[in-house]
Amino acid sequence: MKSTLLSILVFSLIALFSCKGQGTTIEAPMIQVLEPVKWTYATEKIGDNEYKITFNASIEDAWYVYSSTIADDGPIPTSINFDENEALKSVGAIVESGEVTKDGYDDMFDMNIKKFGHAATFSQTVKTSGPTSLSGYMEFMTCDSVQCLFPDPIEFTIDAK
Repeated sequence: MKSTLLSILVFSLIALFSCKGQGTTIEAPMIQVLEPVKWTYATEKIGDNEYKITFNASIEDAWYVYSSTIADDGPIPTSINFDENEALKSVGAIVESGEVTKDGYDDMFDMNIKKFGHAATFSQTVKTSGPTSLSGYMEFMTCDSVQCLFPDPIEFTIDAK
């Protein structure tokens, strides 16, 4: 048995060194970065010192983005967060809609949740006390039937004049 293992080891070393110097390269595997959700955002002035900030998601097939109204034990809810600014006040809750909406029991999280597929929109209305710069970030989580991703928050800055 020892002689068989020694023979395999010697043969492997000979094969390894015989390839050395012949231009043989060993390539590292490529790391695929998944980005199944692409976001854009826009601001619309809807009144005196009142603005609507809208985030639009383009979501690859079989992937979903979660509602902004998810219970604590579930996936990370989509949220629009503003940096501290005394001239800024949010008006109402986030308004959300989606092209494909699933609202009900989810096996992955073992709870009822609302999620959006293909395309989704999340809007927040804000009032300012005058011209200011609005900054913050939008945070979300995305999953398919096998895995979940926690992408970096999407930072934004908007001049509200």
